[in-house]
Amino acid sequence: MRKLLSILTLCLLVVSCELETSGNKELDGFWQMDQVDTLSTGGVADTREALVFWGVQGKLLQIRYPETGAFLGEGLLFRFNKDDKHLTLLSPVIHHLYETDEPIEDVEILKPFGIFHLEETFDIDELDDKEMILTNDVLRLHFRRY
Repeated sequence: MRKLLSILTLCLLVVSCELETSGNKELDGFWQMDQVDTLSTGGVADTREALVFWGVQGKLLQIRYPETGAFLGEGLLFRFNKDDKHLTLLSPVIHHLYETDEPIEDVEILKPFGIFHLEETFDIDELDDKEMILTNDVLRLHFRRY
């Protein structure tokens, strides 16, 4: 009787647990920006040594750029929306480790990261388990899964 009760309890626990997934599929993870193409001129820049990383989990996207003192150990945070063809970054803030996050009102802070609007929409040109390519009106950003 005890074994039966234990098995029944275990079954109820397993059934009552619900796995939560983000629905981001391939987007979730850690990405290194390794190339930036300028659409108007055809210019190509290798950005691997700049160490710009995008981390995606749930409904948050964080950009980390360790070479810039202001973002050392901190980063930029965005909420985002994604569908099959577009990624829209919203509500940018400077994320501080030990202080309140600071909303970004000046887009100049975002431009070094290929973001030219406080609400930026990228076309998703490629997204799989190894690479991501995003395009806005000005640039094409190439990432590799890190």
